[in-house]
Amino acid sequence: MPAILEDPSSPLIPAKPVDLSLIKSYEVSGKGYIVPFHPSNPVPPKALVKLLSREMNDEIERGDTYPMESPFTPEAFGAYWFGTFCVVLFKNLPPQDPQAEFDWAANVLGTFYIKPNYPGRCSHVCNAGFLVPHAGRGMGNAHVLADAFEHYAPKLGYRQSIFNLVFETNVSSLRIWDSHGFERVGRVPGAGRLKGQDKLVDAIIFSKIFNTEEEKS
Repeated sequence: MPAILEDPSSPLIPAKPVDLSLIKSYEVSGKGYIVPFHPSNPVPPKALVKLLSREMNDEIERGDTYPMESPFTPEAFGAYWFGTFCVVLFKNLPPQDPQAEFDWAANVLGTFYIKPNYPGRCSHVCNAGFLVPHAGRGMGNAHVLADAFEHYAPKLGYRQSIFNLVFETNVSSLRIWDSHGFERVGRVPGAGRLKGQDKLVDAIIFSKIFNTEEEKS
C-alpha cells in the first residue's frame, strides 16, 4: 500500500529516532514470534531478505495488490523493506548464528514495514506495506500482522496511519482493515491497471488514529 515516498526509486526515508528498549520481540500464542528489525538493530539475515524478495517479486508478477511493475533485486528490496522499520512473523525463531541451518521458507509467515506517509510536518502519519508468503497464508497470520502494526506504530512515534491504495478487488485486505477498526476515508477512482481486470480498479484509502496514551502505558 505504498505512497510515492515509498517508490523503490526514491531516496531512502531515514528511520525515526526511537527508544529501542520499547521495540521488543514477543510471542503470539499458537502463531509464532513477532520480531522487529530497526536499521540499527538487528541486521536482517541475507537468507531472509532473499526469501522475502522472491515473495515480493511473485506478488508484483501477479499484479493485483501492489502498484509496482518491475521486480526487485535482493539488495534493492532489503533497502526498501528493511530500511526504516520492519517486522517479521516467524513460526520458530531463527538461530543467532547466521551460518546455522534454518528453513526460512517454512518459518517466515509474514512481514510488514512502517514508514512516514508524508514528509516534514506530516511525518507523524505513517504508511505500511504487508506481505504474507505462501507458507503463511490461510492461517490468520494477516490479522496477527495487523495487531503487530497497531502495537509498534505508536511506539515509533506515529499518531495515525494512512493506507493509500487498497484495491477494491483485494477483498481479504478490505475485510482485515474493516475488522480492525480502520475507517474508509476516501476512494481513488480507476487507480489500478491490475492484471486479470478488464477495466481500471478503484482503490480505497484507509485511516486509523492510534490511541497513543494507551500504548504508552
